[in-house]
Amino acid sequence: MKRSVVAALTLCASAAGLAAFIWSGPSEIRLYTADELAELTCEALGERHEEVIFAYHNAELAYYRQTGAFHDDLGIPSEDVVPYAVLIKRFLRDHEISETDIADTSSTTPILSSDFYYAASTICATNPSWQATDAMRQAALNLGLIDE
Repeated sequence: MKRSVVAALTLCASAAGLAAFIWSGPSEIRLYTADELAELTCEALGERHEEVIFAYHNAELAYYRQTGAFHDDLGIPSEDVVPYAVLIKRFLRDHEISETDIADTSSTTPILSSDFYYAASTICATNPSWQATDAMRQAALNLGLIDE
């Protein structure tokens, strides 16, 4: 009887240790392509956007726990991987709008600091069921970047 209880406790402790190891380890960061993002609603795009940002922050915290130091970027993802910026770049390219026409060059995140991002995300926030590209099209119309 003692052996079976000890064996069961050992098995439980091993399973708990393995679960803690897997849970505390850095998770795989899912990056999205413009093709994957193009058909999403505003709500779904926002979820992917948050997912990527949180994954970078969580990876940075895991790195800190392991090394006691942060990376220079503090776990902030570059615009090249943030879903809103990825889709905005695709939208701009598809509509022959130069990034320099919208970018805030005084910022380290020129696209995400732009009036275009602000306008598109505002439209998305008020219309979460819209296609994200439709919200971007409306923002571009509102800002005079494209004609109807």
